[in-house]
Amino acid sequence: MRLDTGRSSQKARTRQALLAAARQVMERGEPATVLAAAQEAGISKATAYRYFSTSETLVLEAALDAKVATPEEIVGDAQDVRERVLRVQRYLFTLTRASETKFRLFLARALDASVADPRDASREIRGGRRLPMYEHALAPVRSRLSRKQFQFLVLSLSAASGMESYLALKDVCRVDDAMADRIAASNIEAILDRLLTQALEGTKP
Repeated sequence: MRLDTGRSSQKARTRQALLAAARQVMERGEPATVLAAAQEAGISKATAYRYFSTSETLVLEAALDAKVATPEEIVGDAQDVRERVLRVQRYLFTLTRASETKFRLFLARALDASVADPRDASREIRGGRRLPMYEHALAPVRSRLSRKQFQFLVLSLSAASGMESYLALKDVCRVDDAMADRIAASNIEAILDRLLTQALEGTKP
């Protein structure tokens, strides 16, 4: 029932291989270009450029990716599903806040790539690290939800958190960190009330 199966899982592995290769290249003190990472990972140049259109984007994400904890580390020993989910949301905001400048630069480069050629169906592929985080957080109730319910819940939680949500609260709403955290948690709670509670109770949204 996981969302990262099949082709999506393969894309995630390819992306992680390129990021790891870029870090290995950097650790040797060599320029971490897309081509260098592709060669290090044994991946074709054409495939590598589908994931990272520029070396700058690759280097930015490689540095950020090294700081990301695993879903198991984020959720920890929490048993309550709501607490597990909220730990993911809090972690994503904390991570963004700790490296805000780098996240802003990464998002800017990713957006540049997305509009470079709208007709290009193979334009740069972004990662989706928050998806497996929420999948793991929701593991205790996964068997009680249909595949469509589980998928919709994971996607809804993912859309309401992360760097995009954080930056909207800071730049558009212009709230301080404490208020940003309160609003984000409230939004996550609302999604859980709407989608998770109703799904477990067998009522339609």
